[in-house]
Amino acid sequence: MCSKRLLGLLLGLGLFASAQVQAGVTAERTRVIFDAGQHEASLALVNQNSYPVIVQTWIDNGDLDAAPQTAQAPIMPLPPVFRLNPGQQRSLRLLHTGEKLPTDRESLYWLNLYEIPPQSNEPLAEGQSRLTVTLRTQMKVIYRPRALMKEAEEAPGKLVFRRAGQAVQVENPTAYFITLAGAEVRQGNSGSPLPADLLPPFSQRVLEPKQALPAGAGEVRYLWIDDGGNSQQGEAELR
Repeated sequence: MCSKRLLGLLLGLGLFASAQVQAGVTAERTRVIFDAGQHEASLALVNQNSYPVIVQTWIDNGDLDAAPQTAQAPIMPLPPVFRLNPGQQRSLRLLHTGEKLPTDRESLYWLNLYEIPPQSNEPLAEGQSRLTVTLRTQMKVIYRPRALMKEAEEAPGKLVFRRAGQAVQVENPTAYFITLAGAEVRQGNSGSPLPADLLPPFSQRVLEPKQALPAGAGEVRYLWIDDGGNSQQGEAELR
C-alpha cells in the first residue's frame, strides 16, 4: 500500500482550487521490488490531472517530516524534478548507489512523489487570498537480497498469531516485510476485526481488536499484499 499526505503551500489565508486536492499523478504499481544485483529499476508515472504539474521525487526511510535535502537512501530516483503535462506518461528511473545492504533480510525505503499544481493567474478581488494545495505520495521500495528471491510468496503463510490478553500478538519469523491489509479473528459465526499493519522481518506486533475477542479457540483470517500490490488471503490458528 502507498500512503498520501496533503501539504499546503499557503499564499494568504483563503481557499482556492479545491479540485486540486485529489491526487492526479499515479504509478503503474504500489511498490517497487529491487532485487540484489539489479542496478536499475523503472516506474511508469502518468498525470491524470487536467492541468500540468511539477513532480519532485526522493527516497528516504519513510519519515513524513523528511525533506529531499536531508534524505539518505541507497537508491536514488532520476530525474529528481520534472514536469508532467495532462495525460503525459514518464518513466522514473531508480538507481542503486552500490551501498552494501543486509543480506539476511529485506530492507525497506520509501519513494516520495511530491506533486505541485500550477498557480492560478486569475486576479483576486480585494480582500481575497489564495491557497495552493500540494500532494505527497509515498510508495514502498523493497530491496530483496539474492537468497530471498524465491520464497517471498510463502512468507505470509508463516505468520504466527497468539492471544495477548484482549489483543492479538502477530509474529513475523521471516526475513520479509509483510503488509497486512486487515485481519479478523473468527469463531463460528462471530468475528472481531483487527487493524492493518506493516510487519518488518523478525518482528512482533500487538494488534488491538475493534471489539472483544471471541472466547475459546479461534482462527485468524487475514489479507496480505503481494509483490504486485494485490490482496491475497491467508488463514492461521489463533494460539
